[in-house]
This record gives sequence, C-alpha cells and structure tokens, in this order.
Amino acid sequence: MDHHDAEITEVVVVLNQQFANQLTQARQMLEEAGMTIDSEDHDNGVMHGSIDSKNLHALEKLPCVQYLRPVFTYVADYPTGDPRDKDDDLDDNADEAPDGGDPKHQ
Repeated sequence: MDHHDAEITEVVVVLNQQFANQLTQARQMLEEAGMTIDSEDHDNGVMHGSIDSKNLHALEKLPCVQYLRPVFTYVADYPTGDPRDKDDDLDDNADEAPDGGDPKHQ
C-alpha cells in the first residue's frame, strides 16, 4: 500500500528582534503552531525544528517570526500503533488474498 501519513518540513526560524529576549514566549508560539523545536541558538535568536508542511504558512505569519527558511521536506509514514499513523484502520495484510492464501497463486 502506498500511503503517506504526513509531509514534514525541517525549518530554520529567525526570530523577530522584539522576541530575541522573549525566547520562552516565542517557543510557545511556535509550538502552538505545530512546530517541534530541536535546537535553539539564543545568541542569534534562531530556532531549528520541524513542522507538518501544511502548517508552514501559518508559522510564517506569527509575530515572532522574522524569517522562515524551509530546509528539507520529506514524507512520513508512521508505523502501526503510532498515534500519528493515519492508516491504522487498514489491514496490515492487505497484500494477502481474501482466503489467506498467496495472492500470486490465485
């Protein structure tokens, strides 16, 4: 089965100058917009992380964001049991024949 649960974009966010001294508030705003923060550069007001690509535009519009740079985008297909897995209702054995036999020998 060819299914993709999400498209994730790694991003670098340069904070607006007014938020350079309010990193906790900026971090909260970014996380509420859906960004997972992996690292912070306090000296330069930069945060690196990832976000579902469909939320990039909203992230860019936050008042704490001066500049947003998408670095890398990839497709995520989470394993069965992961709460982010969107195809958990699909049968894990979808390639099997209905009677449980080998589909190649039907």
